[in-house]
Amino acid sequence: MESTESFTVEHPKPARPALVALAAIVLSWLAEIAAQMDYFGPGGEISLWGVQTAVAQSAVIVAGLVVALALVGRMDLLTRAVTLLFLLMAVLNLALWTLYREAPQLYATETGVSLIRALSHLVQIGLLVWLLRAPLRQWLRAGLVMAVVFLGTKEIVLRWFSVDELYVFPDAEWAEDYTPVDVEALYDAQDRLMGEQVAALAPQTPGVTEVFALALGGTADQSVFLTEVDSVAGILDAQYGSGPRTLRLANSHDHPTRYPMANRANLARALKEIGARQGEEDLAILFLTSHGKEDIFSLDFAEAGTTDLTAAEFKAMLADGGIGPAMIVVSACFSGSFIDDIQAPDRLVITAAREDRTSFGCRDGAEWTEFGESFFDKALRADPDPRRAFPVAAEDVARKEVADELTPSLPQISEGAEIGAVLDRVLAR
Repeated sequence: MESTESFTVEHPKPARPALVALAAIVLSWLAEIAAQMDYFGPGGEISLWGVQTAVAQSAVIVAGLVVALALVGRMDLLTRAVTLLFLLMAVLNLALWTLYREAPQLYATETGVSLIRALSHLVQIGLLVWLLRAPLRQWLRAGLVMAVVFLGTKEIVLRWFSVDELYVFPDAEWAEDYTPVDVEALYDAQDRLMGEQVAALAPQTPGVTEVFALALGGTADQSVFLTEVDSVAGILDAQYGSGPRTLRLANSHDHPTRYPMANRANLARALKEIGARQGEEDLAILFLTSHGKEDIFSLDFAEAGTTDLTAAEFKAMLADGGIGPAMIVVSACFSGSFIDDIQAPDRLVITAAREDRTSFGCRDGAEWTEFGESFFDKALRADPDPRRAFPVAAEDVARKEVADELTPSLPQISEGAEIGAVLDRVLAR
């Protein structure tokens, strides 16, 4: 009789916990994409580079959890920790983007950003420490290890694997044919570029009301600001005849030497050149377009090492430059914060947003920012009186923001008591 042997087949353990953890990771990505789509509005697409960065970020966070849990001898908590942490991150992503949209002033300073980030990290650390649920002495020691490793992991993630660009507009994608700027040649060209513009600047005609203009685009990696410099200069020439008395400054990665750089040195010189030629009957129109924060206007050309302009510095430059009666238009997020520094009886100051609000439309490939299009391309082109053009533009901006479900930017205007007479003389010509 043949003997029989029985065999026991071992089935692998269900992979459900690992799949649930993976689903939580994917859900955190989807929450980030949804939040960015809600903030930036329609017309964008998912960035392949952003997805790759999100995968790398998630891998670093999981690796950090592995290290921390191994150090405290609780590897059994890995899948649970990954699942709960990424679910919490999904909720935090939605909450923080909503806070950025509804209360952008909280992000306007480095202190505010650091505080919000610290609170977010504290919540995540609290979750991980709670998962340990060990006796008090062990809990304190293990919690400290978890906190230190987690904070180190988050520092790596924030520095090298930010997922701020999961959702981008097509023209903002990183170009495959990216060519670094020759910074040495760029700076070498500045005296020549400024000299050519100043030499072409028409002199003032005594007794005749004329308009001098400055158009400045501050951010190098988004072409919309360079485009607005050219477009606004053209509109000012058509409406006020400022063409031969116009200076242009722009930071541009794609066209770095089309105009002098928009840095503080060139801006100060441009204001002095205009101030030296402007008569008391003349009007200076100064247009600045870029990104911004509270009391800060971005002069961002990363490769050239430029430094941003503060409201206080701009106020001093206007005084040092001898600028007379002026219309100053600052198109940037939080640009209303400049008003209290630069307003004066002989100035009309217009900003794209209130001091605690963001403006919109700043992206590579666009022809206009939202405010630039509404004020210059529509309202001022139709009516050269900026006092009448402003409410038309503000209404148009509000209409677009309602349609796109964006937080109102609330453009601002400040009219000094003496500027009206100057504007009337300009318009009478």
